[in-house]
Amino acid sequence: MTIDRLAPNPATGYSEAVTATGPGRWVHVSGSVGFGADGKVVGGGMGAEARATFDNIQRSLESSGATIADVVKITAFVTSLDDYAEYVEARSERFGEAMPASSTVQVAGLLVGAQIEIEAIAFVAGD
Repeated sequence: MTIDRLAPNPATGYSEAVTATGPGRWVHVSGSVGFGADGKVVGGGMGAEARATFDNIQRSLESSGATIADVVKITAFVTSLDDYAEYVEARSERFGEAMPASSTVQVAGLLVGAQIEIEAIAFVAGD
């Protein structure tokens, strides 16, 4: 299995296209928010929520036999673009050089008062 991350313009900070070839399986992670261990959305702003959300996504991936490195696409829903840079920083920390294809959409509101919700798609190599 091969995952190719194509970033013709590295200044964008994400892969503009990702291809996955070979035998394997897809994992679709539902939209997740930044719940902490207490079941409440973490405080600290968009960056803190994004980090907690990525933690939750990582746990979901691991429960299905995948890792964060298998993620090929994420979609983030944010209530304000004013704090977009905080999300981008959290995304860069989590994915490093293995950036997935990425979209961000501003929405009027999210459940439980969250500022950000992220869904992910991963491809896991098969035998």
